[in-house]
Amino acid sequence: MWYCPSCKKHQQASKKLDLWRLPEILVIHLKRFSYSWSLKNKLETFVDFPINDLDLSGYLVHSISNFPCKYDLYAISNHYGGLGGGHYTAFIKHGQGRWYEFDDERVSPIRLDEIKTSAAYVLFYQRVPG
Repeated sequence: MWYCPSCKKHQQASKKLDLWRLPEILVIHLKRFSYSWSLKNKLETFVDFPINDLDLSGYLVHSISNFPCKYDLYAISNHYGGLGGGHYTAFIKHGQGRWYEFDDERVSPIRLDEIKTSAAYVLFYQRVPG
């Protein structure tokens, strides 16, 4: 519930986000940690994010017909572990669209169907040329 400063009551409300222009590189940080009075939790909810053709045209305030609004995923930062400690890895698309897992000193190929996990923490997208 949102507190309205005019009527001084809690009201049902919705939040709206409008974009005026889109960046070349889009970074999406997924909320993975929850804090309340005395509780701190690691959130491991699976998020089904698009790999190709993330379309943000519906979020632009002024639609520009020739402006590219689609993005392709090219990297994922993953976090494994909890609040007290953890481990980071990355999945990165490199070369002819091949995906690789980077884990400390080890780099190995990974299949496309393996890159979506509940450990995904930060998503990196590049705008697709129009």
